[in-house]
Amino acid sequence: MSSSSSADESSSLKKTLSKHTSIFGLRLWILILSSITLLSLLLLLLLCLFIVVFRRRNREKPSSLTASASSKLLLSKVSETTEMNVLAKQLVLSDHHHHRLSFEPTGASGVGKSPAVSSSRSMQCCRFTVEEMEAVTSGFAEENVIGSGDNGVVYRGVLLDVNARVAVKKLLSNSKAEDFITEVEAFGQVRHKNLVKLLGYCVEGYNRLLVYEYIDNGNLHQWLHGGVGQTRPLTWSTRLKIIQGIAKGLTYLHEDNEPKIVHQNIKSSNILLDHQWNPKISDVGLAKLHSPEWSRSTYRQLSETGYLAPEHASTCRVLNEKSTDVYSFGILIMEIVTGRMPVDHSQPQVYLTEWLKSMVSNQKTQFMLDPKLPEVPSTKELKRIVLISLRCVDPDVEHRPKMEEVIHMLEPRDLLLNDVRKENNGSSD
Repeated sequence: MSSSSSADESSSLKKTLSKHTSIFGLRLWILILSSITLLSLLLLLLLCLFIVVFRRRNREKPSSLTASASSKLLLSKVSETTEMNVLAKQLVLSDHHHHRLSFEPTGASGVGKSPAVSSSRSMQCCRFTVEEMEAVTSGFAEENVIGSGDNGVVYRGVLLDVNARVAVKKLLSNSKAEDFITEVEAFGQVRHKNLVKLLGYCVEGYNRLLVYEYIDNGNLHQWLHGGVGQTRPLTWSTRLKIIQGIAKGLTYLHEDNEPKIVHQNIKSSNILLDHQWNPKISDVGLAKLHSPEWSRSTYRQLSETGYLAPEHASTCRVLNEKSTDVYSFGILIMEIVTGRMPVDHSQPQVYLTEWLKSMVSNQKTQFMLDPKLPEVPSTKELKRIVLISLRCVDPDVEHRPKMEEVIHMLEPRDLLLNDVRKENNGSSD
């Protein structure tokens, strides 16, 4: 009886599944199977999208180091370099000699914003004619000159079709037109909030011109050493923001481009500032647009101004980003913190690096700060930033950190000196 009923049920199920439905006359079992297949494919597609988004976010974000791990980046290899180990200990020992002072920071309120370049044309690297450049700069008028140097002369101008201000750099370069176009169009694709945007170029005859976004809040050198910073000196929080922004821009150049881009000419006059105090690294890629003779001349000037690593004078090998950008960045940090020029012949100790090391050794940390600072940072924060700068100028090139590591060194606040103390306590047992 039971076997008969089960057979009937099986037969009834088969008949039900074999019935034609109203959807294209498909049998029910085919419709069910198709639905299951489509649902499986949909789930698989969603899973693939999730994996793609997850990987993209991981690429965009800095690697998630723990606070203690990232602070150890700052201390790694210190014990391998005698000078660095001594200076790190001196930073800790001087802790009780300095009292924290705090004042209200005086921000730059009420400063207007420069007009943004927002047209679709300005978002890509365009090619201009000489006639257009003459119209933009009023015939390269002398009153429009805003700067000059080894690279060439810079003019302010206005793109009339979009009514946007730009900076036009007339290069002192006679590179081949094909090579110039190839390099410039490659750099035109480089985009980061801490890099000056390259909007276009012009190559006709002997003319080689670059068109950049216009940043009208001066450069870092002017704010630290020129008259503009005397009435509104940069606050400590602003200086930290500038340090972090430069580090992010250099990390992008070194890590997020293939092949990597090494700036080779990092100095305070090449760091422009917008009205939100975001630093913008200028002259990206210019080193590749000039001859080897120009590069040697630039390195000589960087050496004279204190931004060039000492190994440049003692080696002929190709130098990497640690020998150029990382070292120069370390000098920039010292310059930002102290307000002193990297090389100052009016001072008893001409070189900033040697002066700062002597201040650390003599436990005079509180005298390192720029006297124009409207407020004094905490001792721990000052020492952390100073130690980062010393790591970047380590006499041993291999011990200098990558800029990606510097980003993590800038993150921790209070753990650094605790880790130093633990290391010192362990060594004294």
